[in-house]
Amino acid sequence: MRLSELSHRSGVSVATVKYYLREGLLPPGTPVTARQAEYGEEHLRRLRLIRALLTVGGMTISQARDVLAVADDPAFSRHEQLGIAQYMLPPQVTPPPEDDPQQPEWDTTHEELRGLLAELDWRVYDEAPAINTLTRAVVALRDLGYPFPLDSVRQYAEALHPMAEVEAGLIEEQYPVLEEAIEAMVAYTMLNEPVLLALRRLAHEDVTARRYGRGPKGGADAKPEPDAQPGRDAQPEPSEPGPDSKPDR
Repeated sequence: MRLSELSHRSGVSVATVKYYLREGLLPPGTPVTARQAEYGEEHLRRLRLIRALLTVGGMTISQARDVLAVADDPAFSRHEQLGIAQYMLPPQVTPPPEDDPQQPEWDTTHEELRGLLAELDWRVYDEAPAINTLTRAVVALRDLGYPFPLDSVRQYAEALHPMAEVEAGLIEEQYPVLEEAIEAMVAYTMLNEPVLLALRRLAHEDVTARRYGRGPKGGADAKPEPDAQPGRDAQPEPSEPGPDSKPDR
């Protein structure tokens, strides 16, 4: 296909495709004349991946270029090719500088978390960005006086690991092509995390409702109790007619 068709089928403007070509994100097509080239299905897949890295993944052009360079290098294993894409995803948390008052607490917590991952026998690199993200969260909680022991971190880790197994198996089965696998990994990482956050908040609402006896009853057809609906004035129940009452005429 020519450049115009590649643009039409991918939904990426011709100017943007040319920009990706200049930046080395998209490999050149096969020349047919001095000023024209042919592009194939592999270019469509690569454009989908580029858009996923930049829009869904929030990467910079430089970060996306690094991910694609590793993807194109057969010297790297599939684990490394998928892993570098995840390592480039936000948030990118860095340790505090050495003169920061929080730095000693950061180092202690960081080592505790690395030790926990070793106990769990998780095969992760010490430089994994997610360890820094986890460290910052635990340090912040503890600084505010909220206890967050390692046993709690362990419970979260043990609950989430089976989910990672399911997602990894799905990607391996459904997306054998490397570009599609990287794209799926980015999508599952970035778009599933809001799902997990939302479900956790809903679970908290359910738990507190059960603990304190409030909230609607469970079930698909459940409706909130009348007194749980703000902004509605309660109406008195109509009284039953008494034995001496007379019907209105």
